[in-house]
Amino acid sequence: MKHLLLVFFGNRVALLRKDKKMTQEALALASNLDRSYICGIESGRRNPTLTTMVKIANALGVELKEMFTSKT
Repeated sequence: MKHLLLVFFGNRVALLRKDKKMTQEALALASNLDRSYICGIESGRRNPTLTTMVKIANALGVELKEMFTSKT
C-alpha cells in the first residue's frame, strides 16, 4: 500500500514538472538523479530523502515548501 504523503508528493512533483514543460529525463538531469527514480517518486513508489527533495525543488526552481502545498 502506498503512503498517502508519498503519493501527494509525487503528484506535486509531476504537476510542477509539467507546468515547467519538463520531461522526467530533463528533471533527472537537472537534479542529478536517475529518470527511473523520478518516475518512482512521481508514482508514489519511492520515499525520497530530504536531500533528494531539495535537489528536485531546486531543479524545478521552487522552494521546498511548494512541494507540499496544493494550490486550489
